[in-house]
Amino acid sequence: MKKSAPSVLYQLIWQTRRLFQRLRSTSEELLEGSGINASHRAVLEFLHLKQPQTVPGIANEKSVSRQHIQTVVNDLLGLGLIHSIENPAHKRSSLLQLTRRGKTLFESIQKKEALFLQKMEKQFSEKELISALNTLKSIDDYLASMNSKLSDNS
Repeated sequence: MKKSAPSVLYQLIWQTRRLFQRLRSTSEELLEGSGINASHRAVLEFLHLKQPQTVPGIANEKSVSRQHIQTVVNDLLGLGLIHSIENPAHKRSSLLQLTRRGKTLFESIQKKEALFLQKMEKQFSEKELISALNTLKSIDDYLASMNSKLSDNS
């Protein structure tokens, strides 16, 4: 019996997983010498854009577990890259924000990444990038709507 070829959607999902792993590896290379890893960088970026935030707020926005974010936050607190402040809306869930050192580090990482991305961007037309972006956003939106429907059925 002949095996059928994987669907284009399956191939896209497989390629996205592969790309995610390659992006993680590339990120680790770009972060070399900074003292942080890709997970730390992701939380620093989030706080740079949307500070102050709580651990549950970050976890919810990033679609990861609160425990994972708490581990990363503990590391960043220990490195002096973020600090907690009182949350008037919730006594047990502090707000987190970047320290001056965290902001400086993240901005230096952003500059290094921008140079890398400018070089990579030259390999693709704007039309190709917009098409890929729109497709990935549509898949994400579909899955988000399915997840809420799956949660309603449990």
